[in-house]
Amino acid sequence: MKEIKAAIIGAGRVGSAFALDFFSKGIEIETIVDCKLNKAKKLASSVKAKNYTDKISQISSSANLFVITVQDRFIKQVSEELANAFDTFENKFAFHSSGALDANELSSLRNKKCLTFTFHPNFSFVDEQRHEGTLIDFNQCYFAIESNSKKAITFAKSFCKRLNYNFVVLTAKEKVLYHIFSVIISNYTVTEFYLVEKFFGKKLINSYLNLLKSTIQNIEEYGARKALTGPIVRNDVETIKKHLNVLSQINPKMKELYKKFGLLTLEILDGERNLKSLEDLKDIFDK
Repeated sequence: MKEIKAAIIGAGRVGSAFALDFFSKGIEIETIVDCKLNKAKKLASSVKAKNYTDKISQISSSANLFVITVQDRFIKQVSEELANAFDTFENKFAFHSSGALDANELSSLRNKKCLTFTFHPNFSFVDEQRHEGTLIDFNQCYFAIESNSKKAITFAKSFCKRLNYNFVVLTAKEKVLYHIFSVIISNYTVTEFYLVEKFFGKKLINSYLNLLKSTIQNIEEYGARKALTGPIVRNDVETIKKHLNVLSQINPKMKELYKKFGLLTLEILDGERNLKSLEDLKDIFDK
């Protein structure tokens, strides 16, 4: 792989994490771009970037990897501005880091012979990490690669191997569903802990963190089907009814969510329980 010279467009949480990790692994950072010049300057200082700017047109011409880490709604616009900044992008690469959008957002660059792909770190980034200067360990992440270009995918794979990143390759059709599961597993887990705090304060947080960790460990070791525990597995109809009764009193929305997830969970037991017990549970969740 030839020497990489990266330009980071967007100095927010994800862009900062990429810049810091690239710098720590010997990737040269040519330019940091952000609409807030002070943010670009601060990040550039941290990674010894040669240039920082608030204008895409001022990106160094020697950059050969363009890292677009702006909000989803700005990706196409940034791609178009970048495409207009240079006459050609032959032998150059560009990726955006959106989980939901595919590489077609970078069509303006692809039309100028840039090899484009998406590169999404399936990881939770919070502002506090950036403010504290915490270095994200990308070697603990899994990156989703997607592109309609075999050459771009080949480059992305070799790039991951060079930086010791874990990765999976997705198709454009798979991207949105992939991101949906990321939102459910990450964002809505936070919502669950918010609700725990709402009803119990902080006294049970460590207890539920421990429960979550043990569940994740069981999934890792035994797979989703064998990791399932609780009243559905035991066919404990009375406990489930009691849960629904309490939820109807304190939060009807949680009750409906409990029932919908109950129906989805029954799929795990399909073929492993007698039909009558599954139908009984289905009737309860369907009411």
